[in-house]
Amino acid sequence: MADSPKTYDVWFVQTNTVYKQVPYHAVSDWVQQGRLGPDDKLKATGSAQWMPVSAVSLFQPYLPQPEPQRVGDAAEALEPIELDFNWKRRAEDDDDDVDMIPLIDISLVLLIFFMMTTTIASVSRIKVPSMANAVKIDTNREVLRIDIDLLNGKPVYAVGRATADPKEGDSDLQNIPALAGRIDAALKDYQEPPRVRIAAHGDLPYEEVERVMKELDRLGKQGLIGEYYIEVNERAAR
Repeated sequence: MADSPKTYDVWFVQTNTVYKQVPYHAVSDWVQQGRLGPDDKLKATGSAQWMPVSAVSLFQPYLPQPEPQRVGDAAEALEPIELDFNWKRRAEDDDDDVDMIPLIDISLVLLIFFMMTTTIASVSRIKVPSMANAVKIDTNREVLRIDIDLLNGKPVYAVGRATADPKEGDSDLQNIPALAGRIDAALKDYQEPPRVRIAAHGDLPYEEVERVMKELDRLGKQGLIGEYYIEVNERAAR
């Protein structure tokens, strides 16, 4: 057997690239790696004839060879394939019968509920009293009280201390200026700015109460009174 050339010129046909004087072992490695295909060409360095790689006997063993078809391949191809998942049944494949038990249970619960509520409503005739005054009346002696009552449909004012009756001259005040004068006189009896409680008649227009609140805001800015709050006076109109 003649000695194989030591180097080859390699022509990669697809990229039209030529490498010269490539060692034999490098060419064989390229063929085994698939970098040099059977349609690429090579020639011994110094020669003029290019030959396909598949036509050079020295490199044919390194080319990928088609695996011969085995007898059992055809039978294996015909075997059924098992998949790793299950197909869901279609809705029309389910049973036509509907489970009515949950619906019956819910219907019975609703029926019992309505029967009980109807029975309680028909039997119970307890009259619940309405709440007239939710605010606890302050009996602290240090509280200044302002009463706003109705007399013949007009507001009437009075000034008192805590729950005590107004003093002479502090009741039946007809207007805000008269009320303001009595408040100024009453404040002289307090060592500290007192809290103010407004006891207003339930039928009194809010505007009348607001006029008193504006007067108290003026006194509050001067530091003569503390906080004030409003309660509903349940006395009937006179």
